[in-house]
Amino acid sequence: MGIFGNIRGIKDIGILGFSNLIGSGISALFWIYLAGVLGAENYGELSFYISIAGIATSVSFIGGPMAITVLVAKKVKIESTIHLFSILGSIIAAIILYFAFTNVGLSIYVLGAVIYNLGVSELLGRKFYKKYSLYFITQKILFVLLSLMLYYVIGPEGVLLGIGLSFIPFAIPIYLSFKNTPINFQLLKTKWKFMSSNFLIDLAQVFNGQIDRLLIGPFFGFTVLGNYYLAIQILNLLAIMPEIVKKYTLPEESSGENTNKIKILTVIFSIILALVGIFIAPEIIPIVFPEYIEAIDLIPVISISIIPTTVYTLYVSKFLSLEKSAYIVITSIVSIIILVIGIFTLGNFLGNIGLAYSLVLSDIARALMIFCFSRTQKIKDLRN
Repeated sequence: MGIFGNIRGIKDIGILGFSNLIGSGISALFWIYLAGVLGAENYGELSFYISIAGIATSVSFIGGPMAITVLVAKKVKIESTIHLFSILGSIIAAIILYFAFTNVGLSIYVLGAVIYNLGVSELLGRKFYKKYSLYFITQKILFVLLSLMLYYVIGPEGVLLGIGLSFIPFAIPIYLSFKNTPINFQLLKTKWKFMSSNFLIDLAQVFNGQIDRLLIGPFFGFTVLGNYYLAIQILNLLAIMPEIVKKYTLPEESSGENTNKIKILTVIFSIILALVGIFIAPEIIPIVFPEYIEAIDLIPVISISIIPTTVYTLYVSKFLSLEKSAYIVITSIVSIIILVIGIFTLGNFLGNIGLAYSLVLSDIARALMIFCFSRTQKIKDLRN
């Protein structure tokens, strides 16, 4: 049954849409606000630390967050077992990061981020969209309040600490999982192939999203990274709607629902959003952030990425619902290679604008590859 013939589907995506527009809007606007407060260099350095924390979070998360959503949607009672190993992994990662960087905010961020991803994945897998919405908006409000307060108390490190502490409410659904679902190591063994594939997907996607910041900071300077990161935040603001749709389509497709119509509308909407980023955002940035002059040239180029990113995101939910995750790993690895090569070639030859072109090219390549894989899989299904 199509989405427009399904009243429950329209209601559920409306709930997700409202909560994500509010919550992600608060988060994105606050990150943009922080750009003005911190200045380009400090903003770039903060983004560098967040990238490190993001990778550490992914490494700690056993099976990846999407595995929980898919398996819970299919009524596989494995969430408590994944929670246990992921939390233990996050504690180990937090200790290692503290001794490596002596930054308590970085360690707390990793612990909190794992709890957040566990909670979100389970709530979406159970299709508890109202509960998810309440937790999600609460976390975003806490993120703003705690980060701002701690920034003025202890400086930029306080932002990391504030983000980490804002994730605490998601410990409640995790506690309930431990209480209601027994730990089952045997079930973990039977689903290990799917989970290990999803772990590689999550790790590859996180690297794909963070590797540029890890390279730009040390090789091009944190001021350049600050301008680049502001452009990325504009992209994140524009990409709120595609992320909403992904959070809806993944559990729905995992339980057998058809979501093709909503996907087509999302791609059309992403084109409109890209035009906003190309023509409107560069007119506003010089007025609001005069220090970020270099970001003016980056934003129109980076805004193009929302189109291939949307296409890719929608195909990801399809392949995950079928438990065919190898395609996603391959596309992510190729995208990382293109991005890294682009940073060191286009970045050196064309300067800052070359960094933006590198991101767009890697996103386009990733979308084209997963589209081709989808067509190939469709042909295989028809033959079978």
